[in-house]
Amino acid sequence: MSSRSAAARMSAIRWRSNGVEGVTTDSVSTLRHLGENAELHVTRGRLSRGVGYASASRGARQSLARVGAVLRLREHNRYYVHASGVVNRKGLATVFVGESGSGKSTLAFALAREGWSMLGDDGVVLEPRDDSVLVHGWRSHSLISASLSSAFPELRGRESEAMPQDGRKRIPLTVAHVGHARLGALVFIRQGAHGSLRQCGQAHALTALIRQSPWVLLGDASSTVHFEALGRIAGSVPSFEFVHGHAELLRIGDFFDPAA
Repeated sequence: MSSRSAAARMSAIRWRSNGVEGVTTDSVSTLRHLGENAELHVTRGRLSRGVGYASASRGARQSLARVGAVLRLREHNRYYVHASGVVNRKGLATVFVGESGSGKSTLAFALAREGWSMLGDDGVVLEPRDDSVLVHGWRSHSLISASLSSAFPELRGRESEAMPQDGRKRIPLTVAHVGHARLGALVFIRQGAHGSLRQCGQAHALTALIRQSPWVLLGDASSTVHFEALGRIAGSVPSFEFVHGHAELLRIGDFFDPAA
């Protein structure tokens, strides 16, 4: 083995995301679906099919393409974040950032019921510009747990529509979407018994963004730019920590003005 190939192998980073395993070197990522023998390659922002892709199931191809798109967007100054996003009547986006199950979809849907427009249910794409940050939607159905019918009466009697084998018994709902909007605020969320909304600093915002945009840690040619972009985003708008529970859904307007 040549010293060059040995160095390349040592610098390769192996990672996983949403049922896809990736191996990334400086400018190339090979994506492999964990459930099927199917691969997709990302080379300097270009996608190319690998072994088994053409014969893979639709679900496997979609999973590979989704992760491939996330990597490709980084080459165009656009960064996927595990978040939901809604737009108020003034055209400004509020982005809810948090772990799976923290309530991103639920909070976005609560505001959509108040007349806000949806950008994304479980992911948005942030594009830093010279004087602002643009939020692009990652469009999908809103997925809301059937257990929340006391807060959202329209869910009553629809339990049979919950997605099969979904532990949270989430129901796909259609709400009004927009394609993009200017970022107005970042809100980092978690569930808790006592609701609160308080402003947080840039360092906390950056750390939380990295957790939900982990491709910044790949160590490839785009990682430095990705990190710097998240830093600019974290410092560009007000950031808040929001602790919420069932009570906060019932009075969402006390925290985020539905008339804004």
